[in-house]
Amino acid sequence: MAEFPRRRLIPFPFNNMTKIPNQSFILSFLILFAISTTILLTASTAKRPVPAWGGYVDVGIVLLIALTGFALHQRDQGAPRYDSSHQVAVYLFPLILVGMWIFREALDFNILLPGLAWRIYFLLSILPHALSLWNPR
Repeated sequence: MAEFPRRRLIPFPFNNMTKIPNQSFILSFLILFAISTTILLTASTAKRPVPAWGGYVDVGIVLLIALTGFALHQRDQGAPRYDSSHQVAVYLFPLILVGMWIFREALDFNILLPGLAWRIYFLLSILPHALSLWNPR
């Protein structure tokens, strides 16, 4: 019985992405994440409301973060590194809480908390996969 090569009915649009090194994806994820967090901190500490275009820029960056994160998740074929990401979480949460307590007078928690919640969730969801791609065992 002859076997035919397996072909996808719908071609996967990101086939060329496999040529990009994993470290480039991880660095772009972290840079976009830092820019988005900077926009969040600027908006939550501003005395006057941030212009509307700042929100649109942040939403665009969020879409890029999500696409990069999903690409990292799809590339990771091995076991995620939950041990290292747990250590990051153990130190990250207390640092964030102490920072919010120190700067509580200058922060607008109605802006900060929702933005910080999804950013931390997404970071901790992608971090185990990014660590296993950066340094495979």
